[in-house]
Amino acid sequence: MTKSEQARFFCRGNRRWTSAKLHARLFFAAILSAGGCGPALAYKTAFERVARMPAEPPRKPPAFGLIGPTRQSREPSRPEIILAHAIVVRTSPEQGGVGAQDIGKVDVWYDAGIRDAFAALAVVSASGERVDKRDAAIDSADPSHVSVSVSRLTPGKYTVRYRALSADGHLVSGAWEFEVRP
Repeated sequence: MTKSEQARFFCRGNRRWTSAKLHARLFFAAILSAGGCGPALAYKTAFERVARMPAEPPRKPPAFGLIGPTRQSREPSRPEIILAHAIVVRTSPEQGGVGAQDIGKVDVWYDAGIRDAFAALAVVSASGERVDKRDAAIDSADPSHVSVSVSRLTPGKYTVRYRALSADGHLVSGAWEFEVRP
């Protein structure tokens, strides 16, 4: 195929291949299939095969539009779906704050209710030892509140690690620190 035939091939509206992609693929195909004939002949043969392929019609981009209700629904209204990750809004003891030795429990409150499936709250000492009673639970009266019991804490720094499944199905996790002073 001559250069002018190649130029006409690409001007016909065949959007399947761009010139650079086509030549790169044909070059590698020619090298791989050059058993017995030279790469130039294999390249020419591969190019002619692609040139015989029918041109694809141009594709229309998908149409996106906003569609409103055509008539008012007779169904009772449903609660809105929350589409945001849960965010920690309050902790006890406070982030970077000071807690008492006989604190009893550690709490976290999120900006929205969370799912019970992956709710976790762990209190870890500076030495890496877990000091909570492993009884993290979501408050039945307030689904945005999670707490875990702790025994009497010795003075030092503690890290609280949390994990929760948001109402939108995303897993959120993080940590904060507090200190216990004598």
